Order: sequence, then C-alpha cells, then structure tokens
Amino acid sequence: MTARSAHRLQPLDPEAWDPALGHVRRLIGQPLNIHRVIARHPELMESYAPLREHIVTSSSLDAGDRELVILRVAHRTACDYEWRHHVVRGRKAGLDDDRIARVREGSEAAGWAGHESILLRAVDDMLDASEIGPETLNAMDGVFSDRQILDIVFTVGVYFVMSTLLKTARVPLEEDFEDDAILATGAR
Repeated sequence: MTARSAHRLQPLDPEAWDPALGHVRRLIGQPLNIHRVIARHPELMESYAPLREHIVTSSSLDAGDRELVILRVAHRTACDYEWRHHVVRGRKAGLDDDRIARVREGSEAAGWAGHESILLRAVDDMLDASEIGPETLNAMDGVFSDRQILDIVFTVGVYFVMSTLLKTARVPLEEDFEDDAILATGAR
C-alpha cells in the first residue's frame, strides 16, 4: 500500500466536516466511522443520510426482518464491520443469537419462519443475479406488500454499497466496540 492510498477514504474527524452537514450530524447522532468516511463527500452525505434514515427508522419492514436482510448481506459480502454492528442492532430488534448465527446458513436452514426463509432467499437472489427471481417473487406474493418488497430491494442495495465501501476503505471498527463470539464468528 502506498502512502497516498493508506490515507485515502479514512474517517474524517467530525469537527472537520463541512459546516453544511450540521443537520446531518443531528439526524444521525454520534457518527460511526462509516459516516465519517462518507462525510468526505458532503453532497453524497446529504443525499445518503435521508435514505439511510428511512431504511433504519421508517422502513415498512419490521426491525427484526430488516436486520435479517442486513446481516445476510454482511455475511454474503464478508463485511465484518457491518456484521458486527448489525449483530448488536439485531439483538436490540429482538433477534436471539441462534437466529443471528443461522443467518450464515441461509434460507434453507431449519428453524426459520416461512416469511424469514423467503426474505433471506430474496437477498441471495439479488446478490447472485441482481434481481429477485420469479420463483422467490411468487413466494413473496401475499406475504410481503409492494412497499415491503421495495424496502427489501433498497435495503439490500444500500447495504451492498456500504459493504463495498467499508471493505474498499478498510474502515476500522470503532474502538469501544464490544466483542464476543457471535460478533466475531457468527457461530453458536
């Protein structure tokens, strides 16, 4: 790694953010390292923040289903930062450690509720073929509303992009982040 590339896309100290991002700082609260990287491009941060806010606070998916989607994306993209953060969020959303660990096994693992298996299959379809395949979409009929399907598509898309950025920039995990076996390995 060259000296120049070692300093590219590093988290920007919040005090160095463009002053025009003051409302974004209030919206997201204490910025994570990923937010501190995106803040290097103020116009992008301006556009990203409302979409992120929709996904994490006003999506038509319930919190547990949203976290299953994000955890599956994090696992499939091998994004440790995203996995660790969303294990914590998944627990807050009511997911137990068995369900969180089972995300790594995918939609065919025993123990999923019917809609959860379909949800995970939709994530895999999108990551494998850039679409929710016809068979999965048919299975979603009567289970997920049009709004929920759109929220699934956008959640997968946004978190795929986030995983790509996190890995490209090698964004470090926050220093005070807790650690335990499920966070590190996803194993039971």
